Amino acid sequence: MRLTPQQKAIIERAAAIEGTTVAGFTVTAVMDRAAEAVYRARSLTLPGKAWDEFVRVLDSRPPVPAAVLDLLAKPSVLES
Repeated sequence: MRLTPQQKAIIERAAAIEGTTVAGFTVTAVMDRAAEAVYRARSLTLPGKAWDEFVRVLDSRPPVPAAVLDLLAKPSVLES
C-alpha cells in the first residue's frame, strides 16, 4: 500500500499499542470493515410504518390462482 508518512506512523503506532504487527493490524482492520460492509449489504432496514407494512405483506396469504385450485382438485397420478 502507498501511505503518507503520517498514515504509516499512525498505523505502526496502533499496531504497537495492540501488540501486533502492522500486517496483522491491517488484516484485522480490513476484515472488520469487510464484514461490516457485507452485513450492511445483506440487511434490510425500514422505518416504522414501512416495516409494519412489509411484515403485513409477508404474513398475508396471497390468493391461490384458479389453475392451482383446478390442479389440486384432480386425482393424483401417484394414487392409482
